[in-house]
Amino acid sequence: MGAVALAFSILVQLLALALFAMGIVIFLNLVNGCFLLRRMALAGRQDYSQVILKSPMVPAVSTIATPPDASSASLQFTRRLLDLTFGRNEVVVVLDGPSPADLEIWTRELRLCLSTRSVEQNLPTGRLRGVYESRDPVRVVVIDKEAGGPIDALNAGVNASTSPVIGFLDPESDFVPDVLLRLIQPMLENVDETIAVSGGVSAPTAEGMEAQFGALESLRAWLTRGAAGAGQSLTMPFPGSAVLVKRKSILDAGGFTGGVMELFVRLHALSLIAGKPYRIAFLPEPLSHSRTPRTSEELRLGALKDQLEIVRAFRNRVAIAGPFGWQALRGLYYVRVVRPFLEVAALVLAAVGLALRWVDIYTFLLVLLSTAGVGIVISMLAVVLRELAEPNSPDERHMAAMFFAAIPENLVYRQKRNWWLIQGFLKLAGDKKTNRGGEPQGSPPAVSASSA
Repeated sequence: MGAVALAFSILVQLLALALFAMGIVIFLNLVNGCFLLRRMALAGRQDYSQVILKSPMVPAVSTIATPPDASSASLQFTRRLLDLTFGRNEVVVVLDGPSPADLEIWTRELRLCLSTRSVEQNLPTGRLRGVYESRDPVRVVVIDKEAGGPIDALNAGVNASTSPVIGFLDPESDFVPDVLLRLIQPMLENVDETIAVSGGVSAPTAEGMEAQFGALESLRAWLTRGAAGAGQSLTMPFPGSAVLVKRKSILDAGGFTGGVMELFVRLHALSLIAGKPYRIAFLPEPLSHSRTPRTSEELRLGALKDQLEIVRAFRNRVAIAGPFGWQALRGLYYVRVVRPFLEVAALVLAAVGLALRWVDIYTFLLVLLSTAGVGIVISMLAVVLRELAEPNSPDERHMAAMFFAAIPENLVYRQKRNWWLIQGFLKLAGDKKTNRGGEPQGSPPAVSASSA
């Protein structure tokens, strides 16, 4: 029995050490993200929005929307896209198998009529049933197609787009009207090498624990996937970010087989395979951000939505990019998939070992320190680094609230979030029955694969 207890104790300690190592990597990524933001802030950036708005040399942008229904939220999001300030903004709305009633609502709201416009099938999609344009003087095209899933709808939107640049905005985010004007600028600065741009900031905080937990999670994603990724030339979209991608790059990559994150993995990997200079720019400006969750259910849905993007990209990493796909996803996979499993395993084993007297109290405290303790330090560090990177932007009272919210976040919410992430991974990774667009059957209905 002594040998069993010793082996059990060693296993628990090894898990704790692995969690400490992962925490150090996250710590370093946050610091790298802060330094990059600081350098960008010191370098400054001129705003050429007015020149870009009037210049005929600026490429047109097609913004794709794949609304799931004809609800007021879907209609409002489409109107927000139509109201964007840009010289040549085309809005492509793809209706994936709409009911006659939904199609009638869209026809009435946008004053649609049948169009003679032809759509080339550069990417394989479900059969198109109709192409419509508005009688009003707005650049909007609506595609009615057979149901094929959100990914199939994205490919249909790319086929129908006539602009050399494609825009993707999260329907559950808040973005400024001139978001396209600001995003196109990094692409114009280096036309040949820049294939995509991702921009935005973390979600603002608000009153309430749920809002502060959501703001902390958004802040960490912004600093690591956006800022730190840019420093390593591996920028990835984060929740609430706005994205521009060259249409040719999407076609060269074979279109969508997952969400926008998977597309970025493929863009990175194919560019690395080609061995040619390329650039995916990061624009840390208040152009777009995810909405702050107010309830526990909104937190859960947000975590599942993000996990869906990550799991889909990881599941297809070999098919889309071989070993280069793993290079782009490695850090994110360890943080969002491996770490939750290790934390739950370490806590359960430590509790069982303590009850059976196979581990001592010090080993149990070591596990707590490697999970909740490290989490508190990382969350507090993220708040401090945000203040160092942009000392004039945050609200001091809210920043202080976020700083101290790191304690209950990691003592209470962290374990619940780990369980959500594990559930999402097991459900999505284990479901091999997918529809044509690659959307797992039975995935959470609130999760939208068209989100950035």
